[in-house]
Amino acid sequence: MNILRRGLGPVLDNVRRGRHIEAYVLFLLGLVLVGLGQFDVVDSRRLLQFTVAALAFLVFRTAVAPDPVPAPADDVLHDRGDLGPLRALLEQARDLRVYGPTGINILAGADDLKRMILQRGGTVRFVVLDPSPHAVAEAAVQLDDNLDLDLALRGSLRTLRRLEAETGFECRRLPFNPGFSLLIVNGDSPEGTLVVEFHGFGDHTINERMHLLLTRRTSPHWYDYWLRRFEAVWEASLPGSAGPTSDDTDPEAGPR
Repeated sequence: MNILRRGLGPVLDNVRRGRHIEAYVLFLLGLVLVGLGQFDVVDSRRLLQFTVAALAFLVFRTAVAPDPVPAPADDVLHDRGDLGPLRALLEQARDLRVYGPTGINILAGADDLKRMILQRGGTVRFVVLDPSPHAVAEAAVQLDDNLDLDLALRGSLRTLRRLEAETGFECRRLPFNPGFSLLIVNGDSPEGTLVVEFHGFGDHTINERMHLLLTRRTSPHWYDYWLRRFEAVWEASLPGSAGPTSDDTDPEAGPR
């Protein structure tokens, strides 16, 4: 059973991502015709015609398939201003995955997350930094110095606690900062898009950071690599938002 599961895994992954569909359809159709041939429902001449047609199609498909062309660096490297408003990315989002030390720029649009994704049956997985003093102190050394990291993080955690009541929303806390932030829209879709934001050292503002914009179509290898990095972050994180403290209450909702 384990061998069968391992063998089917790549096939199911390709089907889910829209890869090699024609080959799988031809394979299944061939199995059906061979089965019918065993019961003399389809004669051998028809089977031979199908075999020749299938081979011709696969040869043609191989010949015309374009070779992947690496994108020039300037096509994938950006600053924050090049990426446009976040709202434009969320309009097509059914699955959003985020890691950021505070995620404050995305959580500022929490109502958009609910209205544009969650209330339409989509899912959001959100990871922020754990608010432990050690984690905050280490991350503060990496990040630009015009942000009160501890204050911003506590504000984000209050927003996350409100969002946790929404169907389709999950959040976690990472005990350390890996040196990058991630924003992934429709990660498993053939049309998936992700942004990697690198945390430099000694930056004065967030706009100075390098942003890597990847899509599954233009850079499948590195797209999958960064998709797996988010899953690694998710697995290494603590479940749920941090528990309330006397310094971390929601003034609108009262202590939680």
